Amino acid sequence: MTSTRTKLIVALLVVMGTIGVLIRTAVTHASTFYVTVSELYQEGAQAVHQQTTVSGNLVGSTINYNPDKSLLQFSLQDTAGGRQLPVVFHGTKPDDFSNGWPVIVTGTMNSDGTFEASKLLIKCPSKYSAAKQKTYTAAQ
Repeated sequence: MTSTRTKLIVALLVVMGTIGVLIRTAVTHASTFYVTVSELYQEGAQAVHQQTTVSGNLVGSTINYNPDKSLLQFSLQDTAGGRQLPVVFHGTKPDDFSNGWPVIVTGTMNSDGTFEASKLLIKCPSKYSAAKQKTYTAAQ
């Protein structure tokens, strides 16, 4: 015969274990690590058909959007230049989709060398940079 205290301790351990698993799962999924375009190419055949998050700058001359099919095609490039990564995204084209802007895509690399993106995130550093501070001098 188990006491009420033992039952309470077991129930508390189960609840704490469940909370621990939920926290670990949330942290693991929330912390997204990404590779650059050149790092993705360095992985070679190992990167094909693997879920990956890639960061690069948008190459404006490569943007091709077909609104009838909701198909957006563009290329990403590292900040230092180098090889371009052709990206295909099925969805609407973001409003602020401009040359040189940092973009993060999540998806898989196809065997033909195109990156099939399931998620698209545009970073806009100019909108979020700190404003210049004004300097005031005391009147004498």
